[in-house]
Amino acid sequence: MTDTVEGGFAYGYLFMSQHRNTPQVFKQLLAEITPARILEIGTFHGGLTLMLRDIMDELNLHKNIIRTYDINDQEFLKPLVVNKAVDVRTENLFDYENTSFITKKAEDEIRSFIRQDGLTLVLCDGGCKRCEYNILAPLLKMGDIIMAHDYSPNLGFFKEHMQDQIWNWLEIEDSHIIDISQKENLKPYMQDLLQTVAWLIKYKYE
Repeated sequence: MTDTVEGGFAYGYLFMSQHRNTPQVFKQLLAEITPARILEIGTFHGGLTLMLRDIMDELNLHKNIIRTYDINDQEFLKPLVVNKAVDVRTENLFDYENTSFITKKAEDEIRSFIRQDGLTLVLCDGGCKRCEYNILAPLLKMGDIIMAHDYSPNLGFFKEHMQDQIWNWLEIEDSHIIDISQKENLKPYMQDLLQTVAWLIKYKYE
């Protein structure tokens, strides 16, 4: 049974496939880290993007850009972010097997964006969260944060604490990212909070 847990809700007329507590949780997170920029993989209908922009504006981070990528054109989001620091891009960044960037140009573009001065927050919420995490993690600089949606530490935790209680979708767990996380010195940050809305979060240490 999955009908006891909602699969998302509308924010500013745009749907987001997120837990209803996501706005409050992300507001607490963004107030804590005040990112210089946000990179979002997987715009979907744009509800999460719009929510992030509103929170950033509430925190007086009006000029701190959000860049979001999706393979589908976001015609409903674009009119809502006119004259706001949101860069909406329709582009496929990754190869067919989701093991690497589709081109060197795409990789250089993302690396250049992430490695600007200040904290970059990377959100993996596209078609293959575990793949996106593994591809993007090596591009982080010290102090950056990477997150991935539809997360649980493992299947047992998901069944006991999340399924039919918080969130019914599991696409990434610790076993999928343990090697790259160790290699890149990525460690949990505010994980107890983000776990309540099915998000993984890691901080890049030196």
